[in-house]
Amino acid sequence: MTSIKYFVLTIVSVFLALAVGIYIGFMFDAQDILKSQKEDIVAQLEERFDYLEEENKTVKEEIIKVTKENEQIKEFNRVIYSDVIKDKLSGVKIAVIETSEDYIYKSIIQTLEAAGAEVTSITTIKNSFDSNLDILKRAYVNAMEIESIDNNILQLSIKAMIQDIINGENNRVLEAFNMEGMIDAEGIYLTPVDYLVIAGGRKARNEARFEGIDGEIIDLCKNLNVPVIGVEKASVQVSYIDKYKDRRISSIDNVDTIIGRVALVLAIDGRPGNYGIKPSAESLIPDLGIEIVD
Repeated sequence: MTSIKYFVLTIVSVFLALAVGIYIGFMFDAQDILKSQKEDIVAQLEERFDYLEEENKTVKEEIIKVTKENEQIKEFNRVIYSDVIKDKLSGVKIAVIETSEDYIYKSIIQTLEAAGAEVTSITTIKNSFDSNLDILKRAYVNAMEIESIDNNILQLSIKAMIQDIINGENNRVLEAFNMEGMIDAEGIYLTPVDYLVIAGGRKARNEARFEGIDGEIIDLCKNLNVPVIGVEKASVQVSYIDKYKDRRISSIDNVDTIIGRVALVLAIDGRPGNYGIKPSAESLIPDLGIEIVD
C-alpha cells in the first residue's frame, strides 16, 4: 500500500514538474513575443511620428505661402480699389435704406461717394416698425392730415415713406416716423434719387417682416421704375440674398469687403447680377471685360 502511494506521489510530482516547466517556458516565450511586439509597435509609432512631423512641416509651409498670397491680394485690392471705382457713379443720386437695426451699413456711403455718387440719405427702419402698428397708424394719420385709416397700415406707411425718399418732394411721413422713433433718418430728403440700395439681413428669422418691408420696397421701386439693389454683409445670421434674387433684383452678399464694395459700384454702374461669396451668387464680381493672358 505504501509503495502505491509513493508511486502515485511520484507520478503527480513528475506531472507537476512538467507543468511548471511548460509554464515557465511559455512565460519566457511570451516575454519574447511581447518584446518583439513592443519593438514593432515602437518602430511603427516612430515611423508614423516622422510622417506626421513631415506632414506638419508641409502644412505650415503651405499656410505661410497662402497667408503671404492673401496679404498680397489685400494690398493689391487696396491699391487698385480707388482707381477701379473712380467716377463710375458720377452724378448718380442714391438713397440707402437699412431695413433693420441688426447690421450697420453706413460704411458703404464712403464707397459710393468715392465712386462719385451723391448719397442723399440713409434711413434705418427700426426693429419695432412692424410691431407697434398703433403708433405707426397714429403717426401716419397725423402726417397725412386725415381722420382715420382702415387699410393695411404697414403697407401704406412703407409706400408713403419710400415715395417721400424717391420723389424728394414731401417728407412729412418721414418726419412723423422719425419723431415717433420708428426710423432713424439722416441726410437730405428733399431731392429726388436715381437709385435705391436696400441693406438687409437679420439676426432672427422673420418671413412676415421681409414681405412687409423689404418686399414692399422692392415692388414699389419696380412700379416707379427706380432701380434697386439688395446688399448684406458676408456674416449675417439670416440672409435675404435668396429673397432678393427671387424678386429679380441685383444683390451683393459681401458688401462689407473691398471686393463686395467694388461689385456694388459696378452693379449700379450697369452690370446687374447677383454677386458675392454665398451659394446663391452667380459670380464673385461683375465681368470687367478684361482678358488676362497667363
